[in-house]
Amino acid sequence: MPLRSCLYRADAPDLELEVDEAAVAGLDERQLLWIDMSDPEPEEVERIAALFGLRPSALRLPPHPHRPSLENYGASFRIGVYAALAKGNDACHARPLALVAGENFVISVHGGDLPFIDELRRREKGDTKLGELTAESFVASLLDWQLSTYFHAVERLEHVVDEAEVAILGRSPPNGFLRRLVRARQEISELRRLLKPHRDVIYGLSRPDFTPTERPEARPHFLALSEHFERAEDALESARDLVVGSFDLFSTRAAQRMNETMRALTFVTVLMGSLSLIAGVMGMNFGLKIFETGFAGFITVLGLMLAIALVALLIGRMRRWY
Repeated sequence: MPLRSCLYRADAPDLELEVDEAAVAGLDERQLLWIDMSDPEPEEVERIAALFGLRPSALRLPPHPHRPSLENYGASFRIGVYAALAKGNDACHARPLALVAGENFVISVHGGDLPFIDELRRREKGDTKLGELTAESFVASLLDWQLSTYFHAVERLEHVVDEAEVAILGRSPPNGFLRRLVRARQEISELRRLLKPHRDVIYGLSRPDFTPTERPEARPHFLALSEHFERAEDALESARDLVVGSFDLFSTRAAQRMNETMRALTFVTVLMGSLSLIAGVMGMNFGLKIFETGFAGFITVLGLMLAIALVALLIGRMRRWY
């Protein structure tokens, strides 16, 4: 749906309505109008902008890969941010989101569907009392949902790393696990580059020079949002350390396997050398009676060599030399 709107009323059930001049003119302090626009047509953008006295450019999507933005128009303000979305096992990609808020209204504009907005709409049904929120507080809530996409991305990457570590510790790791680790490391770097620039926007909302934060109701929400942003940064740093630790684990495991291989080769070399020594001694041309025993002597020496080999193999297995 290109445009969805909901009027949250503190003193009555919530209502989905057609956005027109009458709906905008009837807003009061106990109501909050949320308009969500997905891939809107230029004509629709101009119509909504005219209803709220905004410039059409205020409803534009933030360009990519430019930095997130925060713009204050006095009676309203605009925020441009990026959510981190992924489909299946594909890498996360940036999805732009623009939020415009003013007196008792919030407008969200995005390209394509945003799962967290759909989830918010499914969750908030009926008499939600969201009309008691200010527009600034509702924006803080939407930004908090946007930050949650980074936590979901980190959770998915941690699952990939856990699977890779189990494969590394296994006796015969499957093919491709190292490639998955490399992709996870690259994706974490991209997520960090995407999240870090949001610092100016998140912290800017709680600064005294930003007009909407003068409302006492909104300031605690913006401060909580700042803390949530810092936790998202910490989660990405922890995920990065987890991937780096997995590479260290892989290197250690590879070195261990190499040591085991070299130990087995050394054991086999010593064993074969010992048997070759016996064979060499028995091959010397001295006039001893043992060399006159014929076939029986040959079988005896061969059995002795076989017994020595079996005992050596048993001792090597008990001491885990191979």
